[in-house]
Amino acid sequence: MRDFSDIQNEARSIRSDIQTAYKLIKDTKARYVKKKLRLRSKAHTEASETLFKDLEEYESLNDIQEVYGYDSITLAERDRLVSLWGQREEFNKSGKVYNDRVVEMLDKAAARLNEPYQDFLDEYDEQNREYLKNVQGSLF
Repeated sequence: MRDFSDIQNEARSIRSDIQTAYKLIKDTKARYVKKKLRLRSKAHTEASETLFKDLEEYESLNDIQEVYGYDSITLAERDRLVSLWGQREEFNKSGKVYNDRVVEMLDKAAARLNEPYQDFLDEYDEQNREYLKNVQGSLF
């Protein structure tokens, strides 16, 4: 039977390695997503310039409303611009998140890092609880 301190050191080492692997997966995922977002951002910017060209002269929804108030545009045009404004906001929000199969794989790998070691770690935790009970019992 192995000495408890050997088991304790191995458990600490495994937990430390799991944390290191998790950080590496997290960093890899962040670099991957950043690269993909950068590539998508170029296409996103080009599409945005084309799709929302009619909004270039307006800085806010209030600007659109003011122009309508001065009878410079029709109600139908105001409604179209307001709708286009909302579509642009949704379009811009969608450009900030990236998810694909690789991201899902990295997430799953990170979530399962401790699986191969779970039985050992559970056994160690149980032994550690027993050890602490014994130590506390002998102190009183």
